[in-house]
Amino acid sequence: MTDNKIGYGKPPKSTRFKPGQSGNPHGRPKGSKNTYNLLRNVLNQKVTVTTAENGETHLTKQQAILLQVANLAAKGDIKAISVIIPHMLKMDEKEEMRDALIKQTNTDDQQILELWMKNNGFERKSSTNDIKD
Repeated sequence: MTDNKIGYGKPPKSTRFKPGQSGNPHGRPKGSKNTYNLLRNVLNQKVTVTTAENGETHLTKQQAILLQVANLAAKGDIKAISVIIPHMLKMDEKEEMRDALIKQTNTDDQQILELWMKNNGFERKSSTNDIKD
């Protein structure tokens, strides 16, 4: 007995996609870009900026925007300050995490070296530069 039931998730056999046939044959054209990629390309374009300190410099649009926001915030623009402060706090948080990771890595590395020296017959001479816990 053949199972020719038609219903939810079971379209008629005559209208089903054949093996190797796509449901969207034309699909997205190769090389087409989404909004994120387009924005990244626009923000990476170079512009010439004239500043009082450096004269003419070439920056990306992204750098120019960040410079402008930072300058406005430094002048006391409340909107610019409210935009930049969350990013500053995030940067501080990431730096603290990085510093903690570096400190932990240094401690781990030191323990590994001490273990290696012990296993290979090297004596550790005490030094005034040793870190005391």
